[in-house]
Amino acid sequence: MSAENFEAFLARIYVDPDARARFLADPYGEAQKAGLTEEECEALVNIDRVGLEFAAQSFARKRMTQGPHHCKGSWLKHWSQVIRARFR
Repeated sequence: MSAENFEAFLARIYVDPDARARFLADPYGEAQKAGLTEEECEALVNIDRVGLEFAAQSFARKRMTQGPHHCKGSWLKHWSQVIRARFR
């Protein structure tokens, strides 16, 4: 799986409350359904849930105040790097 696919999955769980709820109910299963690698699935099982919710709320506030294209890509790249580095 490419880094782009992993990042796209992260973006969904950060910005889509329904996708995030499904993920939090079954992190491994949702990651697996998305076609992520075993390593990526395992990393996501151990995601900081409080941090995920906090970041999702923060991103939502930014989108509401600054528009949807203000920080396109930069936050996603940052968080995907943080998660990948944490579980190496």
